[in-house]
Amino acid sequence: MKKPVFLLLALFLVFTKSSDAQQKIIKTDKEIYTIDGPHSFIITKTDIESKKVLFKTETKIPDKTKKEGFNPLANNIDYEFIGDNMVIVYDVWQKSTSSKECYVKLLNVNTGKLNESKFLCSTKLNSFYSSSEITYKPVYSPDKTKVLVIRDNVTSGYNFDAELKIFDTMDYNILASKTISGRFEDQKRIFDLPNTTMDNDGNISAILHLLNEKTKMTAKSYSAEIPFNEPGLTNLKELSTNASSDAGENQHSHGRFYKTLEDYLNDEPILGVRIKNGSFHWTNFGGTDYKLIDESGNFKKEDTKNLPSDIFTYKKDNLSNPFVIRLIENKPYIVLAVGKLNYYSLYLSQDSRYYSEGWNGELKKFREKDLENYLAKYGILEAYKKDRPKREYKDSVNDYFNKTIRWHIKYFDLINEEM
Repeated sequence: MKKPVFLLLALFLVFTKSSDAQQKIIKTDKEIYTIDGPHSFIITKTDIESKKVLFKTETKIPDKTKKEGFNPLANNIDYEFIGDNMVIVYDVWQKSTSSKECYVKLLNVNTGKLNESKFLCSTKLNSFYSSSEITYKPVYSPDKTKVLVIRDNVTSGYNFDAELKIFDTMDYNILASKTISGRFEDQKRIFDLPNTTMDNDGNISAILHLLNEKTKMTAKSYSAEIPFNEPGLTNLKELSTNASSDAGENQHSHGRFYKTLEDYLNDEPILGVRIKNGSFHWTNFGGTDYKLIDESGNFKKEDTKNLPSDIFTYKKDNLSNPFVIRLIENKPYIVLAVGKLNYYSLYLSQDSRYYSEGWNGELKKFREKDLENYLAKYGILEAYKKDRPKREYKDSVNDYFNKTIRWHIKYFDLINEEM
């Protein structure tokens, strides 16, 4: 059985702090690149061993002198290392032309110097507010000699055909340009961008979804090939189920049901049904229900007691990471740690935590004293106490809560290794 990944899911509990400021950290063997944004991306390179700042470069993304705008909910920026360069492929809103434009910049990682932006492609839109309906996605060949930039429209608001442009990564000249129809079987068609790849010869493998334009949900899925020397789709095959990934970076993904925890760990969902992001609903009178999505992208409201399984993934909105949820007596609990000792948080009130001995053991209210008794039994209580997280000045209530949850998960995992 694969190791659970619940620690990653626990980072997104309650009181999520909203802020325009974002930070991305990229580590290599010797350096750390800290990227602060989104309204003025600044890249700082720091030596890991000496902690010395080697350079600090302002990318001018977006370039406000050119009336460019960047909204993290509508625009994308991607970083890739190729030789001595950090390749930055990004898109911005261009107010003067009412267009969403895609560019590439190269940052020399030795000198910290940026080259001028090079234009890759553009799409004229109705307004800034529909900018999120058009996506640009870079996909690199394994040898990094080529980059595919896909322009697709992911909602029913536009009916553009998809544009696929392949550039060489030496000077970003176009090697190939293809247009793929935005409709298939009289339905809107979208690329599953996280599941699109390109080989060293420029041949593309893709997953395509049909979109139910009434519900705006993905329906049937197909695999397809797009050879470098051919204009359209080949080897088109319908998949047995909607292939949209549960990964957080895929905004079109929705929750999946699993017969067992092991099926979740092995990525073997129940076919033909998904659970809509943000559809959880609870009232004193009606109880708890969710919206399920069938293979055709239609909705059906279902009471908790009638769900296909008591184990499923669930996202509170399209941009969040999925929780692993387990229903116990028809109440949803976030699974935080699994083993002979299990740790849960009640989804309705995430500061209400519980534990059980064994997967089917009695659910008990979590008390730190109980955890300490287990820790003492296995000789790790002192380490636990010394490792208690400190509340720092910069920590919000949410930050410190998540520190505490991570601390507990760490020691639940250590106990499970000893039990």
